[in-house]
Amino acid sequence: MNSNLLSGQAAMPLIKGICCLLSAERVTELTSLLSKGASHQEDETSPLAVMTALAIHIEQHRLDRTSQPIYLGREQLMAGAADLLGEDASFEDQDALRLLALLLDKLLRGGGGSRQTKLDGLTPSVMEQRGLAASSPNTSAVVRGSWRRKSRNQLGHASWLDVVEAALWCFWHGDSLASGEVLLGVLLGRDERVRLVYGLLSGAFYLSDRTD
Repeated sequence: MNSNLLSGQAAMPLIKGICCLLSAERVTELTSLLSKGASHQEDETSPLAVMTALAIHIEQHRLDRTSQPIYLGREQLMAGAADLLGEDASFEDQDALRLLALLLDKLLRGGGGSRQTKLDGLTPSVMEQRGLAASSPNTSAVVRGSWRRKSRNQLGHASWLDVVEAALWCFWHGDSLASGEVLLGVLLGRDERVRLVYGLLSGAFYLSDRTD
């Protein structure tokens, strides 16, 4: 696990979570992406570019800092996340990024702590589910916690929704950033997207109160 943190935006918990899972070479790439700030270039479609842009977007639109009515702030948070995949993204993939943005915001606002706190952060309320407006039945299954019930052999990574589900599985079944990283290696360690989404989840939960 890489413990070298960058300056500036790398103090954000989500960026720290990603950074902890990157090699030194990839940290250099992350530094380059961070230097571009919130702007997400259309030609930057690598998983690292998309997840870095997502981390910056969420930090800028956290619901505990918005001056908008909460329902408008939530939609801005989720819609902006889905837009990062481009206009050719499937409805299911857009659902996946909307859901991920919602959960990351909840984890950031809930703080780290107990397993119950983790579960609360991963369980959208009735109002949040309505706002999510999932367009795919597969998304609804993930919202209801399919990642808690499935075995590792039932998980995949064909779509972004599969990726989010697999990362949630690792996050839920681990009790620290390191233990979840071990599960990543056993499960789908070669899929960069799963690792990056797991890094975001872990950063939001385990690193949000850390200053080192």
